Amino acid sequence: MSDGLGALKKGLAGLKRLHALPIDLSRVELIRARSREQLSSPEDLQALLLELGLNDEGMHEIPAPLHPYCGQGLRIWQYPIQFSRYLAALSGLTVRSYLELGVRHGGAFVATVEFLERFGPLDFAVGVDLLPCPSLDEYRRLNPRASFERLNTQSPALPELLARLGSVDLVFVDSHHEEAQCRRELEVLAPHARMLALHDIANRDWPGIRVVWEELKASGLYRCLELTEQYGDLGPYMGIGLAVRNDRAPSP
Repeated sequence: MSDGLGALKKGLAGLKRLHALPIDLSRVELIRARSREQLSSPEDLQALLLELGLNDEGMHEIPAPLHPYCGQGLRIWQYPIQFSRYLAALSGLTVRSYLELGVRHGGAFVATVEFLERFGPLDFAVGVDLLPCPSLDEYRRLNPRASFERLNTQSPALPELLARLGSVDLVFVDSHHEEAQCRRELEVLAPHARMLALHDIANRDWPGIRVVWEELKASGLYRCLELTEQYGDLGPYMGIGLAVRNDRAPSP
């Protein structure tokens, strides 16, 4: 068994011991109640993300002032200082279809879908994970344009899904955080996606994601925006990269 294959199987075995936790879907009303102007403001979005609730895994990455907001609501596993600017950038782009690889508890997927729908109806939004995510099955009753697919992104199931979906405006990649796996995902996704977003491009614990992001930037096919602001001297952790094909640049 090659080292790469062995690492992949070990990683998948570890993932299967995890379980998605329920999220409080009633908090989507907080997004629906905001104006477009508020949803276009990174400052307002930062405050909103705290109200929506953050995840409480990997607490060593979370600054102490954010701890009271963790383990509740949508359990969004993002830095508000980064995710707010990412969402604000998306408000200036036309996104009518969305795909997210790696949804964990489903909160960031739900928040993104609800946000995008405030700027125009989505044709579809699909969340993907290797593990079951019961909250996304529940969310579909609130938003029939959203669905969940349980599959291994390293298997033929991903290209089969993309063949069914056709072109996708935006794909957010936050699945298995290994360089080789991430690169394979992008190779499959790139022909179908107008915009690609990668999570953890600045995370010191996952340097391989940064390598793949730099390769994407160096390809010359995209205009790229990096959201890597940190909280003090903690980290660096997380980080979002948004790559838009050259015919459409991200908003500053």
